[in-house]
Amino acid sequence: MSILKKIAGLRQARARAALLVTLIAGAAALSIDSVTADQYVPANPEPGTDIPAASVTFGMRPYADNTFYVIAMKKGWFKDVGITIRPEPEGMKVTDTNVNALLLNRQLDISSQYCPLMLPIYKTSDRLKCIAFTDNFLGMAILANPKLGLKGFDEHFAEGKNFEKAIKAAMEPMQGKTLVGAPQLSDRPFNEAVSKYSGVTWNLDVMDDAKALVLAKAGRVNFVNPEGAPIVYTLMQDGWTVLINNGHLYDHAPAAPDSPIQKLVAIVGIGANGDFVNKNQNTVLRFLSVVWRTIDAVKKDPSLFELQAPYLNSVAGTSLDAAGVEATIKRLDPLSSFEYGSTYFEDKNSVLYWLNAWPAIIKDYVAHGVIPEGAVSADDFVWAAPIWQRMKSYHDKTDELLAKLAGQELSGDKRALVEKAKQYYERYDFLDAYRLAVAASS
Repeated sequence: MSILKKIAGLRQARARAALLVTLIAGAAALSIDSVTADQYVPANPEPGTDIPAASVTFGMRPYADNTFYVIAMKKGWFKDVGITIRPEPEGMKVTDTNVNALLLNRQLDISSQYCPLMLPIYKTSDRLKCIAFTDNFLGMAILANPKLGLKGFDEHFAEGKNFEKAIKAAMEPMQGKTLVGAPQLSDRPFNEAVSKYSGVTWNLDVMDDAKALVLAKAGRVNFVNPEGAPIVYTLMQDGWTVLINNGHLYDHAPAAPDSPIQKLVAIVGIGANGDFVNKNQNTVLRFLSVVWRTIDAVKKDPSLFELQAPYLNSVAGTSLDAAGVEATIKRLDPLSSFEYGSTYFEDKNSVLYWLNAWPAIIKDYVAHGVIPEGAVSADDFVWAAPIWQRMKSYHDKTDELLAKLAGQELSGDKRALVEKAKQYYERYDFLDAYRLAVAASS
């Protein structure tokens, strides 16, 4: 069975996201609501039509879905919205072990991030926020060395076994053995769910992905659970057997309100220091417009991954070409467009709706003693919802303004403003499209 089929079920486990609070009034002025200090506080659009210059100290974790921003840097798209990425030219290389500290002490303003990894900070600080969702990670997997000749869940299930028998048969060879796993906490709920459903237990040997990949390629380990999708993809290409992945659990495990599946939803995104966000609200919107522009661009033209591959290989220890990066992202990290935000932030019936996922994730962290009870709630932490909603309001209001302007006779200067507004709109910078459309209407 193809890799795509193995993870196809996950893509049907659609999004979790939703409206945190309606921060934008219906009036054209887009007034600022009164909110508490621990919430996102939007800013009004700047007067005039020039785009203010700004800089953002930005970090990237060493994974395929965390480094596609390099494409925008090399294409000059951040500069198109007045943003200079610091340190130049490609921001800061960060890891899961140092990114939180760098964000907390403001050596970083924003970083690519798997947002649950910021939750432990809430033992002592409430400053780190999840400001965007960029993709659904479908790469939680336990793989077996091909020399073992094992069959994975798919093969057992295809033979007619039900879920319980198929997962037990797939995992039984691991009983009492050693599983090499990453130090990050993100896959622990997946491990626990697999153990619970299969009845199989193992010994966990914690090891960074780069070291685990070296040992795996040398045939010195038998079972691995990598954190990064490029590592999972590389091992799959080398013939390693996928014993189980989170897609199998989404597709076949019994569902229930207290199901261990609920907390397994893995959405990768962007983390930030909340103080930076609330002092630079419009810069953040412009930064995210570039993210959405890049996601749209690579879907239309996958050859753009040629700009990402060298950087990714240098930080992840992989040797992927553009096609390999594309395949990794398509199969294990499908990127989420701006339009897909309606799934995350509005579709309350979706598996991926943010108020379905985040309370379960936080509850799980509390149960494991990672954070104390009451330390954080979903709306304290996930600012992605009001930020997306803010940008969606600019999108909708720009639509209204441009529709009205289309039926009017305009001076040459105002026609130029309309054309420029359309250009920014096409680039997902709805904030500046709105500002220009307002100027053309005045």
